Amino acid sequence: MSNTATYTVAGMTCNGCVNKVTNAVTDVAGVEDVDVDVSTGTLEVVGSADDAAIRAAVAQVGYSIVDEA
Repeated sequence: MSNTATYTVAGMTCNGCVNKVTNAVTDVAGVEDVDVDVSTGTLEVVGSADDAAIRAAVAQVGYSIVDEA
């Protein structure tokens, strides 16, 4: 089953950042589609990937996911 999850990513400032995050998350098992928007700082992931794996992939390339209060 495919789900859509939206995350806020801290530290993205340019298209290079977008490419790093996109490539890292695309490699996570279960990810079907990725959309990263640098202007809003959002990451949208479609698929059945594990939340912890997505967070780890983002952290591995030097960014962090901000948990909304």
